[in-house]
Amino acid sequence: MSNSNRIAVIGAGVVGGSVAFHLSEFGADVTVFDKNSAGSGASSHSFAWLNAFGKSPRHYFDLNHRSMELWTRFVEKLGKDVGLRWGGVVTYCAGSEGSQELLAQCRKVQEWGYAARLISREEFARLEPDMEIGPFELGVHTMSEGHVLPTKVAEACMDKVVEHGGEVHLNSSVDDISLEGDEVNLEVNGKNFVFDKVVIAAGTDSTQLADMASIKLPQRISPGVVARTAPIPPIIKNLSSLYLPPSDEWGNGIHIRQDHDGVVMFGAGDQENESDDDSQEYADSLIERAIRYFPALSDVEAIRVPVGYRPMPIDGLPVLGFAPEATNIYITLMHSGATLAPIVGNLSALEIMTGTKTDCLEPYRPSRFK
Repeated sequence: MSNSNRIAVIGAGVVGGSVAFHLSEFGADVTVFDKNSAGSGASSHSFAWLNAFGKSPRHYFDLNHRSMELWTRFVEKLGKDVGLRWGGVVTYCAGSEGSQELLAQCRKVQEWGYAARLISREEFARLEPDMEIGPFELGVHTMSEGHVLPTKVAEACMDKVVEHGGEVHLNSSVDDISLEGDEVNLEVNGKNFVFDKVVIAAGTDSTQLADMASIKLPQRISPGVVARTAPIPPIIKNLSSLYLPPSDEWGNGIHIRQDHDGVVMFGAGDQENESDDDSQEYADSLIERAIRYFPALSDVEAIRVPVGYRPMPIDGLPVLGFAPEATNIYITLMHSGATLAPIVGNLSALEIMTGTKTDCLEPYRPSRFK
């Protein structure tokens, strides 16, 4: 174990929170900084669909799949209700368009050991008896998938860091990062802090923070919009989420889930859909699409959510590891942060504290941008 264990984590979202929590479990002296509240960035806008379906190449699929298997134990260690809900997801096509692609994807992940199966319309109806399925050509049930509330996860991680003797500074903006020998100086709200190592886990702000230390960390802009409802009685009985097919009227489908507190969340297309329209009219249009499948939503108002920007490395794959330009600064930047949080927190903390390199993280090193 390294003797240099004064470690700062910049970013208190679901990924930064997990890294900080796991570092504190390793015995590090952890200090967390975030310019806002815990989980208030991309974590607060995330659909947080825990899955590996459709993710490639194989090493990236495997990383997500392994992380899904860690989620239950991760939540047990946090000791808080963070809205973790399993039940699987059904994705289906109303007609022939897209059905062969969906079938091929199902076959591929089955070969990779994923719990996916074709589901009949009758089986689907038994799973969700309150749903108007409509036309049905082909359906896939990915049985091991779920969702979580990332902001609650981030808050629980911060509580654990403090419990383990660490410090959490929220509403504290990091204004400068400078290197002096083997130490890293952070200027935060006009004060100077000195650390042995620093973790940059600040989502879309990570590129700007990395640039302060002359680290190249390219991202692309990836806006996402979801809408919510106030808590309502359960309309989704057994599944954790659904992907509902495109229609002639709307042009693309919607993804929809209901949290344990009754809040329904929905967004256009699949979870990768990009949009910056966060108007009330757009939120209303999303719920109008959902009403045709769930009539119980007919008298429910859509609550608009301001557009959120996903952390999105330029090549779409995670960035994990010490930066070649500054070997005491560790980068954690990725989309799919909700799915990957447990494994990234665990393995990053292991690498930071022991100086080892984990084989399964080798495809994601920051050095690929140097």
